[in-house]
Amino acid sequence: MTAFDRLKHLLDLFRHPVETKKGLKRKSRRQSAAAVFRGSGDTRELLLVTSRDTGRWIVPKGWIEDGEDGAEAALRETWEEAGLIGEILPGGPVGQYRYIKQRARRGDAICDVDVYLLKLLEERDQWPEKDQRRRKWFPIATAIGLVAEDGLKDVIRDAFQILKVA
Repeated sequence: MTAFDRLKHLLDLFRHPVETKKGLKRKSRRQSAAAVFRGSGDTRELLLVTSRDTGRWIVPKGWIEDGEDGAEAALRETWEEAGLIGEILPGGPVGQYRYIKQRARRGDAICDVDVYLLKLLEERDQWPEKDQRRRKWFPIATAIGLVAEDGLKDVIRDAFQILKVA
């Protein structure tokens, strides 16, 4: 992400949702994401994938499809984007964050993302979006430094603390 992209992202965070911005949808849309950790204690790592459009590091996330709840969408997105199979840990989302999804054709959208903890069961070599994304495991501090959304950084910190005391 360039310095200009970071500045634009920061400015977007301070825009009021009802500001008139060409194509910005005023009502927020729901997405679901998975925080997938491996290892234990302070050596625990978090899985990040690159976004298709900008190549920035994110957790697997996406739209909740008809007939799915947030947990099911998080499992599906984790498979499609990262090739991981897992199970959602009980307790519902561990956190939420908001960001502005930039979409050239359909207009930008405000997205509220529920993040679920996922227990890793299997990591596959082939998956639907393998040719469109990179996946990589990072130490927690490194992962926090790589993600752009401040809200996601906070969710990662909180999720890591939850796992430490569990």
